[in-house]
Amino acid sequence: MIKLDKNIINMLHSAREISFRYDLLNYEELKIGELTSSGGNIGLNSLAQIKRKGNFKFKENELHDIDWLNDKIQPVFILNKRYEFPLGVLMISSPTRTVGKKSIYRDVECFDTSMVLLEDKFDTRYRILKDTNYTTAITQIINSAGILKINIPYLDAKIKTDKEFEIGTSKLDAVNDLLQEINYTSVWVDEMGNFTSNPYVLPNDREIEYVYKNDEMSVIIPGSSTEEIDLFNVPNKWVVVATNPETDPLVSRYVNQNGTSPTSITNRKRTIVDYREVDDIANQSILDEYTRRIAYEASNVYGKFIFSTALMPHHTYMDCLYCEHTDLDIKNKHIETSWEMDLKAGGRMSHSARRVIQI
Repeated sequence: MIKLDKNIINMLHSAREISFRYDLLNYEELKIGELTSSGGNIGLNSLAQIKRKGNFKFKENELHDIDWLNDKIQPVFILNKRYEFPLGVLMISSPTRTVGKKSIYRDVECFDTSMVLLEDKFDTRYRILKDTNYTTAITQIINSAGILKINIPYLDAKIKTDKEFEIGTSKLDAVNDLLQEINYTSVWVDEMGNFTSNPYVLPNDREIEYVYKNDEMSVIIPGSSTEEIDLFNVPNKWVVVATNPETDPLVSRYVNQNGTSPTSITNRKRTIVDYREVDDIANQSILDEYTRRIAYEASNVYGKFIFSTALMPHHTYMDCLYCEHTDLDIKNKHIETSWEMDLKAGGRMSHSARRVIQI
């Protein structure tokens, strides 16, 4: 992915020339050709199991040599004939035939390669021995599905007791369970096909990665912005218990007493408790971090900012945005939970973001 500098940002917010290329990749994700598309879309939902999806329309006469079971597609956004932004590595699924102008087209639905982990399931009880490093165990499961492109930083934390996954458990579920136990993000596949996860950082502590304002340089489409506010049933106290039959349970509590938070105990004058249990967690410190995490995520649900812009190709997983919209009196940091873009010049890009609040 291109690093955004001031020059590129200025191009994105001014008159620009946009085109797209569709690279055909083989099983090893090496480019073996290019395809012509008459349109499509791609999006990323950070809260979904399979986070990146796309739909494309290709000319059938270009598809004779495609290995539908193993080849992949990588759409590329091209800015001013110079700057290229890969938009993901996608597996091909469910092609259907349609008649277009003078040609037969295939409508192709595509999913990122985390589909491999979802569809690959343990055929025996899978055991991880006590004292195995968490990130080592996670990497071994991903590797067992034939995946080698992994970008998950090492953490010096070990599994406390032998752990087993039942027959039929998907490897994606197993990986995400282990990532949760060390308070990492769920696994996602980046624009170049790398299986990625990082230590979770509270929204308040994250640096702003991009700014959207409805000013003279705005790319926000007029009339496209809405704010959804739902305060009903938002918790203000969280209790999480980590249970393991071979060790004493760990308990973590977090209370929202912040007077500036509309859902705090102080302002609601009542307590709404979110109680949950997790099977295991690396240690008390990570459990406390996890409890704060679910507290922030639950509290941020109440304020959603939904808006559309011109096509902005640099967005990825859970971007931290600063959004300013004078008509809606919005001036806040947000975490983007999903986006979707039309792959055509003049297309629109929709964004859904959660407001970051202090609790």
